[in-house]
Amino acid sequence: MALPELVCAVCNNEPAVGVAAIPGMPMSEAYGRKCLDANAHPWWALALQTACLGGLEHAAPWWREMVEATCAHLGRTLEEFNAEVARDIAQMEADGV
Repeated sequence: MALPELVCAVCNNEPAVGVAAIPGMPMSEAYGRKCLDANAHPWWALALQTACLGGLEHAAPWWREMVEATCAHLGRTLEEFNAEVARDIAQMEADGV
């Protein structure tokens, strides 16, 4: 029985070429070639980790570059990203985290 094809966790579209760690995070995800080349990473993971930092303004320059590259690659805006981060922060506060 064949295993299902591994799909990129960033775009959920292209076939994955492998699994790699998300920079600055203790976890790995599947990446496709185009997303790797674009320095794009899973949206949800970047937003959640940025929420843990207290917002993008508290992030290191290399983290902000990853977020900006991901937004550009996925055709999304920093406003959308920051709104997701704000939702994640609110949820953590509601959960007492």
